[in-house]
Amino acid sequence: MLRSVIKRVAFAVPTIFGVVLVSFALTRLLPGDPAVYFAGAAPTPEAIADIRKAMLLDRPLWEQFVSYIVNLLHGDLGKSLITGQPVVRDLAARMPATLELTGLSLLIALLVSIPLGVIGALRKGSLIDHAARFFSTTALSMPSFFTGLLLVFVFYYLLGLAPAPLGRIDPLGFPPPVKSGLIVIDGVLAGDYESVTDGLAHLVLPSIALALSGIGPLTRITRGAMLTVLSSDFIRAARSYDMPRWRLIYVYALRNAMLPVLTTAGFVFSFLISANVVVEKVFSWPGIGSYALEALVASDYAAVQGFVLSVALLYVLINILIDVLYGIVDVRVRLAE
Repeated sequence: MLRSVIKRVAFAVPTIFGVVLVSFALTRLLPGDPAVYFAGAAPTPEAIADIRKAMLLDRPLWEQFVSYIVNLLHGDLGKSLITGQPVVRDLAARMPATLELTGLSLLIALLVSIPLGVIGALRKGSLIDHAARFFSTTALSMPSFFTGLLLVFVFYYLLGLAPAPLGRIDPLGFPPPVKSGLIVIDGVLAGDYESVTDGLAHLVLPSIALALSGIGPLTRITRGAMLTVLSSDFIRAARSYDMPRWRLIYVYALRNAMLPVLTTAGFVFSFLISANVVVEKVFSWPGIGSYALEALVASDYAAVQGFVLSVALLYVLINILIDVLYGIVDVRVRLAE
């Protein structure tokens, strides 16, 4: 398994380089000039030229790229023009918020979609099956920003059950001491259950808005995989031995159907990281998505490239984790390695 992980990391290196190359090229194609943006309301040509020189924008593209790669190999992603801080520090400060939101969203999507897929497969063609497929299709078809705004309107504005969509914790509250960067976990570790409650209250609506995008594909894949497994020979043989129904379904059938579900969960998690850009803006969530959107508007090259690179690294890590889980779920994968 360790050899397999090392092999996949080696294969990921060309992918990461391609992401770096494409992100560098695309940021240079963005409309607008960051030097003009940061020169002020009435910039002089001399001021713009000085800023372009300080940002190395006066050099040829290949020199800019070589300089960026050299800095990248030293762990330097550049300095954000918006915050004035190193991009690495900005991303490290905001990444826990994004991971907390995305992780809970994926958990909600799995807890909803797997039971729906299993029930749909067991009751194929029934009213429950049609209702589950209708719900999954509807959830997938609604954009995250629309779902988020609708949830805010209903649960905050009309019913008053949710807190104001103004970040991870109440503006007048005090966050717990930072250990992991995850407010809920830090609150539990510090014994500050008021922060835990406040953090969960602010986390619920954006997590649901984001999770709805992943419920559709996960439900469909779970249902299809369960139908395939339930019609297989070993399940028919197990039924002939009068095995308990719960054991047949949840121990044998569901476990064998989990491989395509795990694959889809990896893609869904990667999609949710990208969809965070919109949801974080709606809920004023201080994650890397809102950071990237602000950087994109200001043509902050270093911040945009840092965001793209961090998402690519997360995607690679998720795929490696899925490969490891494959070996845990199905022994045949370990033997094949």
